[in-house]
Amino acid sequence: MIIMLVEKTNIKTYIPQREPFIMIDSLIDANETGFSSSFFINNDNIFIENNILSEAAIIENIAQTCAAGFGYLSSLEAESEPRLGFIGAITKLEVFNEIKTNAMIETHVSIINTFENIHLIEGIARSSNIDILKCQMKIVLS
Repeated sequence: MIIMLVEKTNIKTYIPQREPFIMIDSLIDANETGFSSSFFINNDNIFIENNILSEAAIIENIAQTCAAGFGYLSSLEAESEPRLGFIGAITKLEVFNEIKTNAMIETHVSIINTFENIHLIEGIARSSNIDILKCQMKIVLS
């Protein structure tokens, strides 16, 4: 059994996205070195074509994992609302496999470096321990 920090019913508290653009269900872990999330791919996802989730949706899943993680950590510091974050750059993008509907994505984000409000992260999305997509992002928090 996986213990979740933030369950699906509360995820909108920590991310700015709203339906139909939510690409994260639950925040599993969050600390100063990184974040983990889960996301179940439903058939009605707007980024599904021919039963396959688009790479853009998986990249968004990594970004939303960051948003939820940073938002959760902000809430622990008694900040009234999570800080907004923006993707400054996406680099080192590697696509390994496609992922179909009715599958679960487990996403892991590592914070590589931080300078003031800019974070360099590396995210990897997996399904059943198979790598789907990996990239680095510069995330700027407002």
